[in-house]
Amino acid sequence: MRTFARRQSPPPADIITYRLNNQMMYVPTAESFDQAVTFARSAFESDLTGIDKSRISFSLNVLMNGKQSSVDISHGAWSTIMSHLVRYEIVDVHIQPELRVSGPPPSY
Repeated sequence: MRTFARRQSPPPADIITYRLNNQMMYVPTAESFDQAVTFARSAFESDLTGIDKSRISFSLNVLMNGKQSSVDISHGAWSTIMSHLVRYEIVDVHIQPELRVSGPPPSY
């Protein structure tokens, strides 16, 4: 009788790498999106000081059909995505543009 060894997944990462503006920093894996923002602010204090937390986002680079693509990580998917990352995997940190309201629309 032939038996097959089960391929085991590596344990969830305890440390990942945040990247912002070509700078990288090892950080603990955050349990929530809000905690990830806190870790990012701590890791990149000079870049993220004064930036509203709603403007900070995260993404992963993935290989799809032979091409590299960036995939944003939503608040709701954060914990699931983190449970599948490997140690030292790179998570990109982004600063979203500020939304500006220029006044009321013109009247016709």
